[in-house]
Amino acid sequence: MRGFDWFVAAVLVVIGLSCLTMSATWMFSPDSLQYYAATLFHICLWVMTPLAVLLLVYIALRIYVKTKGNSIKNRE
Repeated sequence: MRGFDWFVAAVLVVIGLSCLTMSATWMFSPDSLQYYAATLFHICLWVMTPLAVLLLVYIALRIYVKTKGNSIKNRE
C-alpha cells in the first residue's frame, strides 16, 4: 500500500471511531460536546497506544535483523 492508501484507511478508522463515540455519548449526555471530545480523545488514545508499541517492536526487530545480517556477512 502507498502512503495515500494508509492515509485514507486511517481517516476512515477515525471517522468510524467518531461515529461510534458520538452515538454512545449522545445516548448518555446529548447536550455535551466537551464530553464527546474527551471521550473521542480517550478512545483514540487507547487505540493508538497498542499500535505505537507494536510499531516500535516491529522497528526494533527490523533493525536487529538488519544488523545481525550485516555482522554475519562480515565474518565470511
